[in-house]
Amino acid sequence: MIKAIIFDCFGVVLTDSLQEMRAKLVREDPVAAREVKDIVAANNRGWIQPQESNAKIAAMLGMSVEAFRTQVRAGEVRNQELLDYVFELRGNYKTGMLSNVATGSLERRFPDNELSKYFDEVVISAEIGFIKPDPEAYKIAAERLCVLPSECVFTDDKPDFCDAAGRTGMRSIVYKDFVQFRGDLARLLDDPED
Repeated sequence: MIKAIIFDCFGVVLTDSLQEMRAKLVREDPVAAREVKDIVAANNRGWIQPQESNAKIAAMLGMSVEAFRTQVRAGEVRNQELLDYVFELRGNYKTGMLSNVATGSLERRFPDNELSKYFDEVVISAEIGFIKPDPEAYKIAAERLCVLPSECVFTDDKPDFCDAAGRTGMRSIVYKDFVQFRGDLARLLDDPED
C-alpha cells in the first residue's frame, strides 16, 4: 500500500536552469561540463560550500559570480500546479522532498519555511551526506516519513534517479510534465495490489 509520495525539487518542483546551462556546456566543452557536474556533486554532498562552488562554476562559464547567480535564479520557475496538487495529496498521503542540493539553498528559494505547507519532510543531500542515486538517500527519505521504501512513490525528472529509487523498493515516475505525472500517479494509486 502506498503511504508516501516523494518529489525531487529541481526539474520537478522548480525548473532546473543550472541543468540547462550544463547541457549547453556539454555541447561546447564536454570536459568543462564534467568538471561542473563534479563541482555540483561536491556541493550537494556538503563537501564544499555554495560560495565556493558558485565561484568555480562562474569562472568556468566566464561569468561573474553575481551574473551566474542571477542567470540561475532567473531560470528557476515554480511548478505551482504541481505544488497545489502536492497540497491536495497531503490529505491522504505523506509527502516528502528529496533533493540533491546544498544546505540553505532551498530556504533561499522557499523562505519562511514555505515548503512545510506542502511536504511533511524535506531531505537535503548536503545534510545527510548522500546524493541521489545513492540508495541511502532514498532510504533516509522513507525513514523520515516513517514508511518503508516499498510504501513510497518517488518522482524525478532524471530516469537514473528513478531507477535507483526502484532498486530500494520504491515505485517511481519519471516526471515529464504535470498532466503526465498526475495520470501516472493516479494509475499507481488505483492499483489494487498497492
